[in-house]
Parts: sequence; structure tokens; C-alpha cells
Amino acid sequence: MTTTGRIIVLVVAAAALVTLTLIGMHYLRPPEVLPPDKPPVEIETPPPVAAGAGDAKASLAGVPGAAPGGAGPVPAGPGEAAADDGLALAASGRIIQAQVRLSEALRAGVDGPKGKAVREALGNLAGRAQLSGAKLPDDPYSKSYPVVKGDSVTRIGAKFLIPNELVMKLNGLTAPAINAGQTLKLIQGPVNVEVFKGRHELQAWLGDICIRVYPIAVGKGNSTPEGSFVVKSKMKNPPYQPQHKAKSEFREGGAADNPLGSRWIDLGNHYGIHGTIDPASIGHDVSEGCIRLHNKDVEELWDMLVPGATKATLRP
Repeated sequence: MTTTGRIIVLVVAAAALVTLTLIGMHYLRPPEVLPPDKPPVEIETPPPVAAGAGDAKASLAGVPGAAPGGAGPVPAGPGEAAADDGLALAASGRIIQAQVRLSEALRAGVDGPKGKAVREALGNLAGRAQLSGAKLPDDPYSKSYPVVKGDSVTRIGAKFLIPNELVMKLNGLTAPAINAGQTLKLIQGPVNVEVFKGRHELQAWLGDICIRVYPIAVGKGNSTPEGSFVVKSKMKNPPYQPQHKAKSEFREGGAADNPLGSRWIDLGNHYGIHGTIDPASIGHDVSEGCIRLHNKDVEELWDMLVPGATKATLRP
């Protein structure tokens, strides 16, 4: 072989060797590890529940507000939340704000022990505000009225849609005489009534706040009507002569055995709100269709209602 031929063979052999080396380096190098885009997420697997360890309800024990079956917390209803707010406001002395929230709770139908606390608080707060001689500076339901010449208790009561008796009671008057320049505490009426037959409850409302809640008795056999009424008249110590009964059933007003008690508030069509001589009947369906209250309650209510202005709504 010539010198030139040997040189060509060496060059070809060298080129082949380089090519094989490059191919080997590509396929035999370790794989490249790329950094992850995000850190790994650790997933906790709950430990297995041992046999006999209890059901799902037991696993919720001690978790406030938890619902059976693991459904999560049970949210308080609007009545419960308003009741909690109102009772807290009352405890802090914010009377008007408390009345508003507690009245909202009552409207929402709060019941049970918390409902009882709401009803008691509303009565107590009204006794410190609207139904007292005090005029709280932030009370929109109470008014200060300067008496002018020619005024009378009757005229002022008619102007504010409250009875003479309430004008006198709010101002500690033992007689209806008033003098020009005198300042009177008043509330802007009328006071309206809502009756809940199934709950045996009568509520007295002044605007958007409830100021009294009374236990009542209603008619047997659902004989107390439902609907909206207007107070037609009022009477102290009413006589008793029921429809469709013998004249021998008649009782004089104020008689010890007069079943109407000490007051009558006429709703029309022989139905009314009245007192009773049978306190044990309150809370039951026992009357002939009228609404009974304890005498002390009906006497207080009587002093707040105005014939022709007070509305009474009777509900199931």
C-alpha cells in the first residue's frame, strides 16, 4: 500500500473512533434531574378508626355547633342571633338598641328558654323607658311636651293617640289637672296588639318595638276568630250577659262571679279582650271565643289602647 493510501485509512479510522465516542457519551451519561415547578404537597391520611370506636355522631362530641353526620356547624337562626345581640345590649345598658334587636327576635319567632328571656327583657326595658316617667335622650318613641294654655289631659292624649289614663300614669298625676308651662312625658301612639292563639300570647307593640307580652286564654274549639280588628270601645267593670244564654246568667259589673273580670276591650261582633275570675284558665283554650288576661294585665293593657286607633291582629 502506498503512503497516501495508509494516510487515508488512518484518517477514516480516527473519524470513526471519534463518532463512536460521541455516541457512547450521549447514551451512557446519567439522566438530567429537573427541579419541580412547585413544592410537593403532603397529604395527611387519617388514622384508621378502630372497630367499636363509635359512629360519626360520637366523633363530633365536644365540637361546638357541629351537626350530626359531619355536616359542619349549624348556624344560628335570625331569631337566635337577634336575641343574643339584644340581651347583650340590654346587659350593657343600651336600652333602645336592645329593644329593637329583641323585638326583631320576637318577630322571628324565637322560643324556648331564650324566647322567655327575650320576652322578660322587653317588658323590663319598656318599664325603664317608654312606660316610665323617664325620657331617655335616644328614645324616639318618647316625647317631652310643654303644656300650653288651654291644654287638657284629654286633648293631649288625643293628639298623641294614647288614653288619658296613660298620660296621667306616665307623669305621676293623681288628677287630670295640668298647668301651662308644665312639661309632660308622653309616648307617640297608638299601641297596637298582636294575639297568637296557638302560643296563648298577646303582644303590645309601640311602632317597631314590643313593650309588653301577656299570657292569655282563647276560645275552645278554635272559636276565637282570626284577622285584623280595630278596638271599638272600652269599659271598666263590664256587666256580663252572654249571647244565647238565659238572663239568669247575667252578672253585674264588678260582681265577684262576673267572668269578664275588671276590664272589657271590645273588638266587635261580641268578641273582646277581658279579664277573668279564673286565673288557672290562662294558657288554655277555654273561653267562648274571647281573649282572657289576668286582671292586672288587662288593666295595664286597657290603659294603653285607644278606641278607633288601636289595631288588633289575631293570628293562629
